[in-house]
Amino acid sequence: MLKRIKSIVRRFRREEEGTVVVEAIIMFPTLFATVLATFVFFDAFRNQSINLKAAYTISDALSRETDPITNDFMINSWRMHRFLTNAEALTKLRVTLIQYDADEDDYSVVWPQNKGGAGNLNNSGLSAMVTNEEVPVMPDGETLILVQTWVNYEPNFSIGIGGFTFENTVFTRPRSAPNGICYSHNDTFDDRICPLDS
Repeated sequence: MLKRIKSIVRRFRREEEGTVVVEAIIMFPTLFATVLATFVFFDAFRNQSINLKAAYTISDALSRETDPITNDFMINSWRMHRFLTNAEALTKLRVTLIQYDADEDDYSVVWPQNKGGAGNLNNSGLSAMVTNEEVPVMPDGETLILVQTWVNYEPNFSIGIGGFTFENTVFTRPRSAPNGICYSHNDTFDDRICPLDS
């Protein structure tokens, strides 16, 4: 009986068939974490791309308007942004019409509007963007539509990165209204805010 036990122990010591299983057990957690991280990063970049495309879509729609932009138009643009980004949390949308005066070498806000709590852009905020070279060069009297969007992103899995906010800024020249588009809260002539010389 003792000989038989010694023989079994010797055979077990020389056995090499289980090495692949041990290596797989060691490597599987690393492989799983790598695949999970790849999925999270891909999903984050996909969401960033969707947010940017949504901002371009809204900016393009605004640039084709000939009638004054109204509060209803802004609300519907914000709803469209939420729909396009499929965001669970509230998104933020800010639209600002800016104008450049070459004589004064000055960029100014013609009218600002926001939805979702982004806050309106004022002249000092625009000056900071000009200082940081975020605003493109504009000819005298030119107007540009500035669309800014914010979308909160929370990864599906925790791999070392927490939630953050995607922010996009898009500048578009008005296409159909060469002198710039006006804003009218209630779509009345008296409360229109328009660019100079429009």
